[in-house]
Amino acid sequence: MTSDFPPPDSLAAVLSELRAAPMLAAVSAASLQWLGSQVKVREVSAGQVLFMQDAWGSVVYLILSGWAKVRRALRVRNGESVQDNSKTLAILGPGSWVGEMAVLDEAPRSRDVLALTRVRAAGIPAAIFSELMVQEPQLCYQLACSLSRRLRLTNLQADLSQQSPPVRLVHTLVQLGEAFGEKTPQGVRIFHPPIQDLADISQVSLEAATAVLDRLIQQGVLKVLTKENALLLVQYAKLTEAIRLL
Repeated sequence: MTSDFPPPDSLAAVLSELRAAPMLAAVSAASLQWLGSQVKVREVSAGQVLFMQDAWGSVVYLILSGWAKVRRALRVRNGESVQDNSKTLAILGPGSWVGEMAVLDEAPRSRDVLALTRVRAAGIPAAIFSELMVQEPQLCYQLACSLSRRLRLTNLQADLSQQSPPVRLVHTLVQLGEAFGEKTPQGVRIFHPPIQDLADISQVSLEAATAVLDRLIQQGVLKVLTKENALLLVQYAKLTEAIRLL
């Protein structure tokens, strides 16, 4: 279930959340004030979709809080039943743009986006988003950098397709650390996605993903923070160096 937040009299709260988004750090105060008056903040419960694959894109979303996954929906009809063969392609966290490609090329959504936790996202109408990019060229640059990182990650995942399951899974953990990790004295803390999602992104089986995670925990490389629904990459620097040497 989704709902629109906050009420009209809480523009200050919306502006506070927008100012905290790294993607909007270079936007002028005047443009940010205007944007805050135009967006609709949505809250999506865990397990619900932010938008569906093949829907026409009329809104760009900026995730303010919470975690979501990008999913390629593939449903195969077998007689009277429908088999869901959907695969998770990426994990998105606070500060991520969602749905901008469908708005930029005026095409249907190419993927589902499903909330893994409760998600708050600022919905920016397509016309407002386009006008904002004209007003704030720096935003175009940041958006291009974001799309470039996604393309580079896709290419790297293809290059890793011949590597062993442990290498693929460690690569996924490092990428989550680089994109959304919180540095602490004990290591880098990241969101703990469902193991099936980690397996999908890493292109390994669920059994292999479970075995690799168990081994990393036993070796002290990884620690599960159950109460925080997080993973602590204790030896993050070593993991990062190992990936870069591949």
